[in-house]
Amino acid sequence: MADIEYKYRVTIGMPVYGVEKYIRKCLNSVLSQTFEDEIEVLVVDDLGPDKSMDIVREIQASHPKGKCIKILTQPHNMGCWAARNRILDEAQGEYLLLVDSDDYLAEDTVEKMYEAAEKYHAEAVYGSVESVDEEGRSANFSHGDMKLPFKTLLEKNELASYANQNLHATLYNFIWNVLLRMDFLKKHQLRFHDTRFADDILFETDMQPLIERAVLLPDDTYYYVLRPGSLSNFQLRKEIKLAEIEQYIKIYSYIKNQVKDLKDKPYYEIRCAKVMVYMFYIICGALKNRDKITPRLTDTAIRDAMIHPIGFWEIVRFKKYKIANLGFWFIGVLPPTLSVFAQKILGKQKHLL
Repeated sequence: MADIEYKYRVTIGMPVYGVEKYIRKCLNSVLSQTFEDEIEVLVVDDLGPDKSMDIVREIQASHPKGKCIKILTQPHNMGCWAARNRILDEAQGEYLLLVDSDDYLAEDTVEKMYEAAEKYHAEAVYGSVESVDEEGRSANFSHGDMKLPFKTLLEKNELASYANQNLHATLYNFIWNVLLRMDFLKKHQLRFHDTRFADDILFETDMQPLIERAVLLPDDTYYYVLRPGSLSNFQLRKEIKLAEIEQYIKIYSYIKNQVKDLKDKPYYEIRCAKVMVYMFYIICGALKNRDKITPRLTDTAIRDAMIHPIGFWEIVRFKKYKIANLGFWFIGVLPPTLSVFAQKILGKQKHLL
């Protein structure tokens, strides 16, 4: 991989679909970077219904750096996961930075991330995130996992151990705002999963255990725009399709079962408990809105989602988070009705129901 010659230092990639209101600010933030070398900007046209791509073409023609923009048109609307895989296939930069086209970058994002990557020979550089409303005002939504300390994690398992030091989120699991070495991505043949949503979370789940050299930056390098309705709020909906809930369960079942491949990792026992907490949050959300779900979400489906990926006798030998893991294990082996009852009690105790 080291023999590959890259045409650019950095590729910035963004899928575009239905972001007419936001794409101009996003793309201008990319083209206004203080980074001195030429940046390759890959815009994937996912054939949306609005005028997003007209704005992209206007900027491509009129902006002094517009020639940096390369438009990749999908054969038909395929979704964000496919657009991001197209970027992986087409990128000619030594590093890749993915951006959601309704968000935007700080003007020195690439400069700071690239300098850190080169200085520490990092495979991944994570910046901090500031959440803002549509007017650019701080939205006070940035959790602890989005505001990072300066930290160099330059040994095997250090990044994943930092992310899994306890049951709380200490590192965001989105794929945007992470500068990644292309040879690292190619070496591990990382790809985005075919899923309607959360493809970034699944990608990060696959990628995180593989990273051996990473840097965390406290600088706000990315502005996450909270769009009206962008947060999935089941409370405001009159009906929720069962297929949507099943998709969430499928995604988090993948994350849950991925721990089977991490048995040799120092954070394994904590990760086992953490993935069960993730699934428990999903199930509590479903239980809270169960009367809206059509067709009905069955007790068996709810219980099966909570089946622990690790066996009882292995958990008994755990030195960390044994009680939490055993508690989730018992919930997953109870008869469906009892399992749902136990989950409701725990959910109320945790103020999730």
